[in-house]
Amino acid sequence: MFKKINYDNFILNRRGAVIVEFAFVAFIITLLIKVLITVATYQATVGKLDRISYSIAGIVRERERLYGSNSPLSAAQYNELKDLANKILLDSGVPNTKLKMTIERLNFRSATGLKIIDVNNSPIYTVGGCEPTRPLREMMELSPYSNSGQWLPLYQVTLCLPTAPWYNTLFSRGGTAIPIKSSAVTIER
Repeated sequence: MFKKINYDNFILNRRGAVIVEFAFVAFIITLLIKVLITVATYQATVGKLDRISYSIAGIVRERERLYGSNSPLSAAQYNELKDLANKILLDSGVPNTKLKMTIERLNFRSATGLKIIDVNNSPIYTVGGCEPTRPLREMMELSPYSNSGQWLPLYQVTLCLPTAPWYNTLFSRGGTAIPIKSSAVTIER
């Protein structure tokens, strides 16, 4: 009824089929684990960039209290914020040698009750070509009307970090490298 298997000759009787199947299955499982680790690392990096961009946006929002004036963001302040983002990213364990940052400000003309963008007073600070997924000018509806009769300015902080070259080969569909992007939008106090 039951076939008795001689375990000593099991591999030899199958003429190597078990070893070939084991090697194939081990390769597939290893590849699957590598892909899962890669996706988990990518998502963890996105989460870290989200937290950092939100923190930098909060600092930009509170600049009046931190720097004592409501003047436009200076190059020195931008560099301080970029250095802070680099330090936070480095402390979280991500190599950040190529972190790029963009800070946008969107002001509105205060003379009219209409929501008209003040082009001369809406600067964009960037180094390295980090473009947000959606420009701040397309999100002007997020600005609330204050009790003082003005539309509140908006800020957007965008951080970009390049992905690994092999990740780009798998997921960029033959195009250019897609960086990891994170943006945070906030209103001025």
